[in-house]
Amino acid sequence: MKKLFTSLALLCASFLTMQAQNCFFQFKGQPLEDGATVTIAAEEDPLFGDMECNTNPASNPTNGLLFVNKGSSAVSGSATITITKKTMSTGNIQWCMGGQCEILKGTTKTKEFETKAGGFTPIQYDCIVKKEGEMLTTLEAKVGSKTYTVTIQFLYGESHVAGVEADVVPVAYYTLDGRQVSQRPHGLCLVKFSDGRVRKVCGK
Repeated sequence: MKKLFTSLALLCASFLTMQAQNCFFQFKGQPLEDGATVTIAAEEDPLFGDMECNTNPASNPTNGLLFVNKGSSAVSGSATITITKKTMSTGNIQWCMGGQCEILKGTTKTKEFETKAGGFTPIQYDCIVKKEGEMLTTLEAKVGSKTYTVTIQFLYGESHVAGVEADVVPVAYYTLDGRQVSQRPHGLCLVKFSDGRVRKVCGK
């Protein structure tokens, strides 16, 4: 009888491992290699005007960061998110996965999740950005004996605004009412870049 239970346990473990091999992180429709880094620059929230970093934009959440299961059976596991570096100033940091959303109150959190057969689990991770800088976060998803890892890099600064290349530099500053000023002002302002684009960004 003991041998039977042992055999069943090994069979279950083997099945979970096989199913786990059909899983992977995906970003913007492309599978990610284990340990890959996803870089997301701050963008202006279209509704409130705040600058925010977001893994899954509201305009198309399934085009963001996902945990995908291509297997023929559902998989369940645990996910752990850990902030490893934070030089930017942010508001509340929210993490949603497996239908559960919560505000991170520390630098790490673990939760359970399940992904349906042939389906995916969206990973909503976002924050309002108050001051330029960088935030690095490691996300680990463990299914059976397999662990999948992705690093999320949030960036915000003059050269990190979404749609602005790193070699493009600011050439003029304006207040929100369109008045040109000699220095970058405090609070929200308009920045004209050397490629001709004008973006709303946070001031000093």
